[in-house]
Amino acid sequence: MAGEGRVGFCIDESLGRTIAPVLRQVRAPGAPDIHHVSELGLHGTTDEVLLHELGQRNFAALVTKDSRMLRAATRQAAWQGSGICLFVADGKWGNLPMFEQARQLLWWWPAMVAQAQVAPMGGAWQVTRDKGPSGLRRLLPVLDGS
Repeated sequence: MAGEGRVGFCIDESLGRTIAPVLRQVRAPGAPDIHHVSELGLHGTTDEVLLHELGQRNFAALVTKDSRMLRAATRQAAWQGSGICLFVADGKWGNLPMFEQARQLLWWWPAMVAQAQVAPMGGAWQVTRDKGPSGLRRLLPVLDGS
């Protein structure tokens, strides 16, 4: 499982520095740790380096607004090699104010944590602003073929 033995979630710089502290304030006891990329000394690194480092540091997931994260073959290879789950906010998140981004993430957080804990390593999901059943949509199949 992706969550088994993994240390937590990383919030990408595309979502801003204020999101991680907000999520930490409401984190349930025993829930995964939440870190911002800058807290890990990875601010400004390339996507490939970020994905590799998160995998090396045993993170369960990366949450990002960067829809380009899986477009280039080199980034896909880095993501697959990392084994982390990836949650990508869709284009409707656009330039939402930071408060609204935090509110949206708070809505989806329980579902994202659940997916990271039960899914095989390396899943990718799109996080929409739609609160319906299609709001958290699988982007790519699991990497191990199951």
